[in-house]
Amino acid sequence: MGGELVVVSVTALVVSLVVVFHFEVIQLLNRFCPERQPQSRGEFRNRPIILANMFALLIAHVVEIWLFGVAFWYLLDQDGLGAINGYAHLSLLDSVYFSAATYTTVGWGDLAATGHVRFLAGTEALVGFMMITWSASFSYLIMGRTWGKNGR
Repeated sequence: MGGELVVVSVTALVVSLVVVFHFEVIQLLNRFCPERQPQSRGEFRNRPIILANMFALLIAHVVEIWLFGVAFWYLLDQDGLGAINGYAHLSLLDSVYFSAATYTTVGWGDLAATGHVRFLAGTEALVGFMMITWSASFSYLIMGRTWGKNGR
């Protein structure tokens, strides 16, 4: 029961960090995204806003993947909490790779969590899907706000 409690506690901590971090990133982006600006000579003056939004969200997702990756690396260093089948030795970057495949729900198939850390993996897939769709929805709203009805 002790190992399960450790995995559930670490999972709750990393999920909380990821959701709060993502919320704060979106709040910051929303604050700096002005309403639609007038176009001059057909130029897209709002292009930098859209690009900055996309890059900021991409960076946020990378940070979130790393947070989960560090959690996997920590938990898998503890005895009896599980393993990632497919690795003889698990480095930090291996944990981040597994985290990226899980977060994006791609699940390449070359790796699989076993033991108690499966709880973290399953939870990460759900959270990753939610964060990605949250980012997509927010980006859609920002594009609508900056481009307006005509898409310019």
